[in-house]
Parts: sequence; structure tokens; C-alpha cells
Amino acid sequence: MNRGPADTGPTLTTLLRLAVTGGRVDLMRIMLTVIGAAAATIGLLTAATVASIGASDGPYGLTVLNEPGLRPGVIIVLLLLCVPILSFVGQCVRVGAPARDRRLAAFRMAGGTPSNVRGIVAIETGLAATAGGVVGVGVYAVLHAVLRHPPPRHPVLPGQIETGAVAGAPILPTDVWPTWWLLVLASALVPLGATVASLVAMRRITVSPFGVLHRHSHRPPATLPAVLFTVGVAGLVLWGSVAERLGLTDEGPGAFGAVALLLFVMAVVGLVFGTAALAYQIGRWLAPRAGHPALLIASRRLVDAPFTASRASSVVVLAVMLGSAVQGTRADFLVITDPTETFYRDTFTLLNIVLAVGVAMAVAGLLVTAVEGVITRRRTLAALAASGTPRRVLGEAVLLETVVPLAPAILLAAAAGLFAARGLFGTAGGVRQGIGGRSSQVAVPVPWTDLGILAGGTLAAVCLVTAVSLLFLRRSTDLRELRAAA
Repeated sequence: MNRGPADTGPTLTTLLRLAVTGGRVDLMRIMLTVIGAAAATIGLLTAATVASIGASDGPYGLTVLNEPGLRPGVIIVLLLLCVPILSFVGQCVRVGAPARDRRLAAFRMAGGTPSNVRGIVAIETGLAATAGGVVGVGVYAVLHAVLRHPPPRHPVLPGQIETGAVAGAPILPTDVWPTWWLLVLASALVPLGATVASLVAMRRITVSPFGVLHRHSHRPPATLPAVLFTVGVAGLVLWGSVAERLGLTDEGPGAFGAVALLLFVMAVVGLVFGTAALAYQIGRWLAPRAGHPALLIASRRLVDAPFTASRASSVVVLAVMLGSAVQGTRADFLVITDPTETFYRDTFTLLNIVLAVGVAMAVAGLLVTAVEGVITRRRTLAALAASGTPRRVLGEAVLLETVVPLAPAILLAAAAGLFAARGLFGTAGGVRQGIGGRSSQVAVPVPWTDLGILAGGTLAAVCLVTAVSLLFLRRSTDLRELRAAA
């Protein structure tokens, strides 16, 4: 790129063309980003729809939508569902990164500036996220029209709204559109967030004419997250008795709930940011004791790059912790409420479906990370293969690198969520029995089956997606990859 005296750099059209130029891997990255952005946009629009329900709207088949006091909880759950989806979008940005890095280096060799390179990456991510937002709005509009249900023609009897037994009422609020400002905000939030995130990520990357350098920190992970996790979980486990002694229960649910929420946030932050420290410590402990070559390779990788897999596994761990807390809360509510009342049972069933979608999206993000890790380390893997390491051993090492630190993290997340629920709501509930309405204490059962399905199913899904990433191992261990850029 030869510049004349009046040349101020490439035009926007040139940057657009360079942003969308690439091969099949680049097309796959763009398509995955579009799909993730569309799913996130649909989730945000659904939350905006619930927030736009007015006093004259409804009634609906879901009682949680008929109660104004319960709608903020529904909105929070929908927003939390967008977290693993946005994490999936962030992982998709790295698909095909080595080939894109070579293109960017060639662009610098031709005379491009670092700001031009950042513009190309931001435009590519922003365009893909914008396309995903448009697709999400279109899919939402189609589903809104298809699922639209006319309101019941007969009058609503008193008490029907409270029980959710309105015959002919739609289950979802398909008679409501989000207000215009919520619609604009939900549609623009994902593209803007993806573009800003790509620009922030480029701050740690130096694109030179001779290659792309990723500035990684080689410091061991901090132990502060472990301290936060321990304090948060211990505080939640002992919170019932501590709050009673401090008199917080007498000050109303505000002070009680605020401190409990703070402890829960501390536990979540400690667990999410402590996955890298957990992987590092496991690798340090296993490396000198490993008697199998695959375990040795995996443990050394955990010590050298503990933050690599933790970016996606932290979202999986967060989903498991929230799911475990929901199962513990569900067991408590089913004990203290009337068994004939289906409101809480139906509400928790709906919440379980949302959590299942969140876990699936988190595992999908882990799949993208695992595939990208195999492709990015192709030179190292090819060198190991050239030195005589069987491909089977390399495949086992890749699988162990993901499963070994994630298995204890999932168990810790499940235990922390359960302890949090039982610490907040207690291990015994009062139920009414007999004609006199006498109250008796009944022990809240531990939902072992639900926790086993949650933790075991998540771990099985992680093993499955990691095994899928091994399909790229044969190509990455080709001896010709020794000539690839590191």
C-alpha cells in the first residue's frame, strides 16, 4: 500500500472489504457470531417484553407473568441467560484467529497502521453482530406473530389470575410489544458490546508486519478469588444463625437480603475467577507425580496456560452454581407450600428449562474454545508428533486438560449453590397438617437426583464437546504444521 502526499489511509470501503475477506474458517466464525448475537438479541427482547407488560395486558397462563411483583425476577433470569450466550459470542470471535492474524500481518506489511488493523477487526465483529441482531429481531417478530394468541373471550373470574387457571389465556405475553426505547436498546446492545469488546481485546495484541504477538501474563493466578469463594460460601452456610444473632431478621427482609446477596456475589466471583487458580494448582500438583505421558502433557499445559480454558469453563461453572442454588431453593419451596398448589412447581420447571439452555450455551462456548486451542497449538502438537508422541496420547492430553480442572470446579459449584440455598432458606420447613392447622417441622430433602443430573450431565457434555474438538487433531499434528507461525 503506497501512500501519496495526500493519502490519509484506506477508505471505509477498503476496510469493509478486508474485514469480510477470508476463507471457510472465517465464514464459519462470522456465521457463529451471527447465531450467537441473534440468540442474545432474542433473549434481550424477551426480557424487554416482560418489562413492558402493563396493567391492562394479560392475563397469561404463567402466573409469574400475572404477578407484577414476580416479573422483575423473570427479567433477571432472562438477563442471566444472556451471559452464557454473550460468552459464546466472545469465544466465536477467536475461531480461525491464526489465519486472520496472518492476514493482518500481511496488511501491516503492505503499509497498514495499527489503527487500521483495529478498525478491520472491529468492523468485522460489529458487522457480524449487527447481522445477528437483525436476524434476532426478525426471528422474534416472526415468533411473536406465529405464537400470538387472542385474549380469552369470556370474563375472567376472581382468583383465576392468582392461580393461573385462566382458560384460553396465552402462556407467553405475545399480546405485548416492547416499548420503542427498550426495543432499540435490546437491538443495539449486542452489536455495540461486541464491537467494544473486540477493541478492548486488541489492546493486548500487537500486530506487526512479521506476525501477531499476544501479550500474555505469565504470573501465577492470584489466590484472592479462592478467599472470596471461601468467605462467601461459609457466610451463606452459617447465614441463618449469624443473621439471627445480629438481629438482621428483625430489621426486615431488606437488610437480610442485601447481605445474603453480597455473600452470594462474593462466592460467584470467587468461583468464576478462581477456575484459573484451581487449574494452576492442580497442574502443579500433578506434574511431578504424573506417570502417564498424556497426564504429564496436560498438567504442564495447566501450569503454563491456566487462563486459556478458564475463559469458557468459568461460564460453565457459573451455570452449574446457579442451577444448584435453584434446585436447593426448589426443594425448600416444595416442602413449605401446599402440594396441590402447582404455581411454584411450574415456576421452577420453567426456570430449569432456562438453566438447561444456559448450560447448553456455556458448553457450546467451551467447544469453540477447545477447537480453537487445538488449531492454535498446531505447531506444538506437530512437534510432539514428530518427536514420536502417538496421536492417541495427544488426544488424551487435550481431553484431560479440559476435564481434570473442570470436574472439581463443577463439584465445588454444585456444592456451593446447594449450601447457599440451604443456608438462606434453612434445612427444615414448617407445614400445616390436621384440621387444627398445627405446624410441624419437616426436613428439607437434599435433591441428590437433580444435582446428579445437573453436575453429571454438564460434565458429560463437556467430555463430549472436547472429544468433538479432537476431530481437528489429525490436521493439527501434520508435520507440515511445523512451518506454521507460532
